[in-house]
Amino acid sequence: MVWSKRRFGLAAAWCICTIAVDGSVATSQPASAEYQVKAAFLYNFAKFVVWPPQAFPSPDSPFTICLAGDPFEGALDRTVQGELLDRRPLMVRRIIPAEDLRGCQMIYLAPNENRRSAEIIDAAVNSPILTVGETDSFINEGGIIRFVRSGGRIHFQINPDAAERASLRVSARLLRLADIVRPRQRAGVIR
Repeated sequence: MVWSKRRFGLAAAWCICTIAVDGSVATSQPASAEYQVKAAFLYNFAKFVVWPPQAFPSPDSPFTICLAGDPFEGALDRTVQGELLDRRPLMVRRIIPAEDLRGCQMIYLAPNENRRSAEIIDAAVNSPILTVGETDSFINEGGIIRFVRSGGRIHFQINPDAAERASLRVSARLLRLADIVRPRQRAGVIR
């Protein structure tokens, strides 16, 4: 996707505005306010990552964001409703344990799915699937993008090595907004 400076500037400004969730908003609103911001992040992550053609079953396949756990209360569905990404409609699919991940271009793992996190990441490893999660161990397990909440703000970390292994090309613009994290190696395992 080709981005003009003006279009990127508007998208970046929008991202920066949604990144800041000050403490008063975060504490006075229900938890879904945080997930409305995270839904916007997921949608924007899709705009700043390039998937290889083999990530899609066919040329007219939708871009599918799969959810393992769903804290969004419909916010993600509303965010992507009617949107296109490279002429592909965006859709949200909820997945259950051990479900086939084919057709998922992005997988979000909710914090309450921590026990399944490693299993899902292992199933997605070396596939063109952008994995996004929140748990402290997510990047070390091989995840690509991790949401972090600090000082009343939501920001994110990116593991560029995991993205490369998944054959995903992350925009330099997105990398500049992220904290770059390289995971610790476990005995004999490189993630």
